[in-house]
Amino acid sequence: MRLGASSLGAFALQGDPSRTSAADAPAIAPFQRYADLLDLLKKRGHKFQVVGHAPDRSPLVVVRAGGDKKPGIFISAGSHSTEHAGVRTAVELLDQLKTKHQVYVYPCRDPIGLNGFNYALSMALGEDPALKSVEEAETLIRKQGDIHFDEGGALLTSIGEYGFATQGLLGRFKKGDKVLEPLLGRRIYYLTHSKDMPGSGPLERAYTLIVTPDGEVLHLNRFHDTSWAPIEVRCARRLMAEIQPGLTFDLHEYGGDAFWFSTRKQRTEQDEVWEQRMAREAIRAVGLSGVKLAAENYSPGASFSRLERGVYGLDATKRGEGLNLVDFAASKYGPGFTVETGMRQPFEQRVQMSMLTVKTAVKVFEERYA
Repeated sequence: MRLGASSLGAFALQGDPSRTSAADAPAIAPFQRYADLLDLLKKRGHKFQVVGHAPDRSPLVVVRAGGDKKPGIFISAGSHSTEHAGVRTAVELLDQLKTKHQVYVYPCRDPIGLNGFNYALSMALGEDPALKSVEEAETLIRKQGDIHFDEGGALLTSIGEYGFATQGLLGRFKKGDKVLEPLLGRRIYYLTHSKDMPGSGPLERAYTLIVTPDGEVLHLNRFHDTSWAPIEVRCARRLMAEIQPGLTFDLHEYGGDAFWFSTRKQRTEQDEVWEQRMAREAIRAVGLSGVKLAAENYSPGASFSRLERGVYGLDATKRGEGLNLVDFAASKYGPGFTVETGMRQPFEQRVQMSMLTVKTAVKVFEERYA
């Protein structure tokens, strides 16, 4: 599918023609279901383009905002369903990001995960299990599933076409591990446990993992440089090829209580200069807001290098898991940032900090193309 003038250009497939202002919307709070997100887009009068469908046939949508000036800005969120403040931020930016540049927002790359663990299980069971606790969920998937792994508190089973786990499995198995053979090319959903992460409480989300055809466990923010990729990633790649974004944001969160974001090495010296300026201005704005920044000695991982407090450079070649969305954007189009808010902060604060980062960087971006 190519998104040409008849798709992105027209941008009028779905939405309510009677537009309401952001002031008419409820307070900034988590979406309970993906349908809530779509309903709010319609209520606010945003016309969205359906660019594909998740395995449950949920529409994957992109929304056009901003003006007509190029290069455009691409904003994405929700590849990890637990990182829900990013999804809400993406929706809020449709009304709050004022720019003459074209803005394209792909607000949720994992509708199934957003709908929660009960929903993910219902796809395999054919009915909503209405589980009320993590313990109930473990009992059910143990009883009704084929058990592939049960060790150290990590249970992995399969029910129908899907796998289900009680813990995250990233890094637990070597590529090609025989344990994964029954799940090659399939999705695994694991449940959320934490009670101190607003928007991602117990069972509230289902984190999506995918077992690649060659037996590697990855998540939905990989595959951007591979021929085999899930539909959610293929849609993102097609969108970016059509938009040719001059600036990309992917809105994420992590399990801490502070704020940081990551940059990438750019293809040209000019892109590098402008990316560094956007990064400096954005982290300065967040710092001045009084929010807690990542500690001086914090490190997100071995593939990151600290540039200044709250800003890290990511070298995807050191990670060895393929390119994520911003890695891919930097390799083909230009500057991009992965925003990481701390999930143990209040939900609305996380949304506000993510929005502040995007707005500040966009102001610098506009100066570049003035």
